[in-house]
Amino acid sequence: MKNRHMVKLGENIYYYEIPGVRSATIAFIVGSGPVYEPDHLLGISHFIEHTVFRKTKKRTLKEIKFPIEQVGGLLNAWTDKEDTVYYAKVPSSFFKTAFNILREIVFEPEFTERNVELERKIILQEYYSDLEIPEQRLFNKFFEGLIDGPHSKSIIGTEETIKNIKKEDLEQFHAEMYSPYNVKLVIAGHVDEKDLKVVKGMNLVEGFKTAKQSSKLKTGIVCDKFKETQQVHLLFAHDGIPLVDEENIYASMVLKTLLGSGMSSVLFEQIRERKALVYDISVSHFQGKEWGVFLIYAATSFENVLRLVDELYSLFKNFKLTKKVFDYGKKRLLGYLELLTESTSSLISLYTQYLANDIPVKSVDEIIERVRAVSEKDVERVFEKMISGQWSLAYVTPEEELEVELQNIYV
Repeated sequence: MKNRHMVKLGENIYYYEIPGVRSATIAFIVGSGPVYEPDHLLGISHFIEHTVFRKTKKRTLKEIKFPIEQVGGLLNAWTDKEDTVYYAKVPSSFFKTAFNILREIVFEPEFTERNVELERKIILQEYYSDLEIPEQRLFNKFFEGLIDGPHSKSIIGTEETIKNIKKEDLEQFHAEMYSPYNVKLVIAGHVDEKDLKVVKGMNLVEGFKTAKQSSKLKTGIVCDKFKETQQVHLLFAHDGIPLVDEENIYASMVLKTLLGSGMSSVLFEQIRERKALVYDISVSHFQGKEWGVFLIYAATSFENVLRLVDELYSLFKNFKLTKKVFDYGKKRLLGYLELLTESTSSLISLYTQYLANDIPVKSVDEIIERVRAVSEKDVERVFEKMISGQWSLAYVTPEEELEVELQNIYV
């Protein structure tokens, strides 16, 4: 099998070739998100992401989406704290058309008063819908109350800003943020050499926005009362590992996997299977270039909350890394990375994290090599960084506030 590798086709243009596949995923990564937005325009990056799909200088709404969807392809986008990503997954034979559509969406949108007002209505519906979802309220409360820095800002914005953003604001912000110096392009899959010529002709420029300052996790407990929920939703937070920490990042991936990936993971077995305290429990690792937050999400009944907290922190305080648990985490992670190479869209998600944070990209094979080198001592060292010490807590409850204090969530 031909070696899998990342090729740089031009400034800020990357291609990860996967021999044998018949598809390609294309992603334009724009350095635009709430960390760069003034307060009175909060949510404008997300607003632009919605509106650009309605019209470009050359295409109507139908001419944007229909050509990709009629061949079974996907066309979509998302906005994050620091970046907005536009992507398409298509059969390889349709690469050139999909690439041109995406390029026009990113660089040549046409904002009209009618389209802005249509999207404003849709975004407001999304905003109101989020208020009805306990998990979304939980994460909103977490970022708002426990993150100190620009990443505390809301991606969607506030009701006031959504209602007041104007067409001229979109045009001006787009002109500033969607310039060749602030866009990166990454492609994964198989593309014929002749079709790559259209990519090599892109005029992107070295340079990319990264957050002006890192954020950090505050110490504390924050609560959002929401009577419509039937359960208490909890998010336990601890300082994580930043993306630039080469010494610890791969061991942190193993630790995250053994703790919370799969039904054989430590937390699922101990908290769900043996104690029946939750239906599900999951972990995530929010990572920036120079900061990170490790998160554990769980939902339980009001009556079981205090027992859940006690069991969780008792588990951590008495945790011993056995060879069996270590092997599970490492083997599962290596298997996941291998399977990742079969999905062009999953690869794009992986590489977006590197590119959006302006960090040199490693191929999957390089990451696999680093994970294989992780030892039990490495994971134990990272456990001290990501688990030991004081935690913070955000929660959504239908009833009164919980009788949980900071000393209850200390390892």
